[in-house]
Amino acid sequence: MTEEYFDEMRKLGHKDDMRYRMLMRGVKNLLEQRKREKSKLLKAIQHRHRKKDLRAGKWS
Repeated sequence: MTEEYFDEMRKLGHKDDMRYRMLMRGVKNLLEQRKREKSKLLKAIQHRHRKKDLRAGKWS
């Protein structure tokens, strides 16, 4: 979450419902971002470990 986001949160009063909605929305966005980064990493690892099509070669 960016500094701008926290500045907006500070402007809202503690009893304002919008403050909690924004906080929940920010946490949700942060978790989704982490999930996307994790899936990219897992795809890269799986791509490295993917076995190529193996075929028997000629015997000399």
